Amino acid sequence: MHAVILLAGYGSRLSRDELAHKSLLPFGGETLLSRHLNALHALGIEEAELVLGHNAGEVRRYVESLAVKPPVRFIDNTLYRSTGNTLSMVLGLEHCPGDVLVLDGDVLYPQALFIDYVRRSKPTSFALVPVDIDNAEATKVLFTSAGTIHAFVTKRLLTAEEKTDYCFGGEAIGFFKLAAGDVRRFIELYRARETEYAKELWEIPLTEFATQADIFPWPMEDDLCFEIDTPEDYQRALESYQKDPSRYA
Repeated sequence: MHAVILLAGYGSRLSRDELAHKSLLPFGGETLLSRHLNALHALGIEEAELVLGHNAGEVRRYVESLAVKPPVRFIDNTLYRSTGNTLSMVLGLEHCPGDVLVLDGDVLYPQALFIDYVRRSKPTSFALVPVDIDNAEATKVLFTSAGTIHAFVTKRLLTAEEKTDYCFGGEAIGFFKLAAGDVRRFIELYRARETEYAKELWEIPLTEFATQADIFPWPMEDDLCFEIDTPEDYQRALESYQKDPSRYA
């Protein structure tokens, strides 16, 4: 299995100008990025594709300085300021010959929980965490009575019909898996609609892709995972980590 880590984004909402990149936010003696790479090393990942954009040189030098990491390939997304993370995802997927694990670079999670997801979930699946169904910002996941994902909904409230017709699964926290065949099909979908999808976050094309492939939810019933976009997000994540760092080991 290969992994793709999405690291191109600017992270302007975080307001941490002293950091070269928000994936370098500190947690104890590590950063988000070193934690990702340690987890991938523990999983025996064949290669990690790191898709870079903002301050790419600083991120590359940081990764090269780490003693423990899986084999890595650096991929530059020179269009990161004008595109969404779907393009970064495809740039990474194009280098992956088999099954793939995709990670947003700005997520804190317990390593054991993450490894359990990777080892036990279906080859095409999304990790979900609890969230308020009326949280307009969260990437809310709807799935069918058959147990497969129907849609990813973000930046808006669910409609009454969506609440009635589909099951609410929680929030897609920012790591997911695609089986080898689905990797190829997703790239084909993207290329066929590249003009439309290049500027979108992955939720939009993956909702369309869910009509073509079976994508399974993997619920994680705890409150230890955090996607970090703002100073408030980082403070909540840091407080959770500092309360008991062993939970994140």
